[in-house]
Amino acid sequence: MPELATLRQFLQGRLVPSLAHRDYRVMWYGHVVGESSSWALGAAEGWLVFTLAQHNPSSWVGAVFLAAMIPWFVVPVLVGYLTDRFVRRDILALAYAISLMHGLALTVLVFTGNIQIWHVLLLAFVNGIARAVHMGAIESLAADLVPRDDLPNAYALVNAGYYATRLIGPGVIAPLLGVVGLKWIFLACSGFYAIGLILVLQIVTVSTGAVEPGKGLVYNMLSGFRYVYSDRVLRCVIFLVLFHCTLVMSFESLLPAISGNRLGTGAGGVAYLHMMVGVGALIAAFALAPLRGEGMRGRLLLVTAVVSSLGNVILGIAPNLPIAALGTVVMGVSHTGFMTLATIMIQTVAPDTLRGRITSIYLIHAGGIMGFSYFANGALADVFDPAWILTVGGLSFLVVVVASLFIPTPRSLYRAGVPTPIGADTG
Repeated sequence: MPELATLRQFLQGRLVPSLAHRDYRVMWYGHVVGESSSWALGAAEGWLVFTLAQHNPSSWVGAVFLAAMIPWFVVPVLVGYLTDRFVRRDILALAYAISLMHGLALTVLVFTGNIQIWHVLLLAFVNGIARAVHMGAIESLAADLVPRDDLPNAYALVNAGYYATRLIGPGVIAPLLGVVGLKWIFLACSGFYAIGLILVLQIVTVSTGAVEPGKGLVYNMLSGFRYVYSDRVLRCVIFLVLFHCTLVMSFESLLPAISGNRLGTGAGGVAYLHMMVGVGALIAAFALAPLRGEGMRGRLLLVTAVVSSLGNVILGIAPNLPIAALGTVVMGVSHTGFMTLATIMIQTVAPDTLRGRITSIYLIHAGGIMGFSYFANGALADVFDPAWILTVGGLSFLVVVVASLFIPTPRSLYRAGVPTPIGADTG
């Protein structure tokens, strides 16, 4: 049928051209499976801790998120060096193996009834290490598995795999939370990590970056910082990401309090709110995957920055679950759109020899700082209405965005995007 042939041609040529490349496709499938498990675990762990804590439950939920994000301060620097020094596929496989061990340990503790809050904190820290390794390795590896023309699409799909899987993971567990116990959900998540590991091991491409053999470990690890902070475009994008993650993206630690205390929807409400973020992320992924043109990406970066602020305000003032779900859909669209566009811009100008280390700096600014925001938001939610926390954060980021319009580099970025460097290497 000609209609099906036309649709297939559009999907392969414009929407998901990266998936035409076998190794990228295998990597991406593993990414989707692993991230679905991570988001499901995050939603289940948040509710588990919220119910285990006898006092200040939101603070404990925030502490779990902090424990998971602390490794993002240190681990990415080492991972950046490792992914430029050793085979990137092997580093990615290591991340899945650590996540699998974390999931199995959590499952055993819950099955035996011995689970305590400190166990969850420790295991969240271990899985935080795994996820920091995962993101550093996959973002370094993705550019080596597709032609340069498909690089923006490749990173749009990687970010879709990271953010849109909120729909798959929490979406699967939401209806199950009232039917089966948390222990079965933790067991299933461990199984998904195992599948992700098997898929990643099917990648045959051997790729690395490059380090200076005559220099020491510290010198090579810090090369990325020197490069990023001397490049005004990279510096600009990464600092915009820092403010975005700190002020508007660290909302997950507030969801148990919003669902349990404000909306009265319990654990299922937490999962559904996570799921609606995934719906928005999926919309953003489909919209950005075929997008071409740096100027359009620059303008959309500004639009998604503004809408990110508004989504947090909608969730904050929502009087019921449907309005809260609308707010999280808006957040999913804007947060995913902003982070995807920022990632594409960074990876477009990053030389492959330093890609791992440049990615590590991006992850430190995006994830490391955000961990403290998770904890601060959780602690504040035990004292103040979460609506105020979300609203203040959203409006504060809006002020940052407006102020950036008066600075030459971000203003140019919003207008023209990041041109592809002539002769840039892709590995």
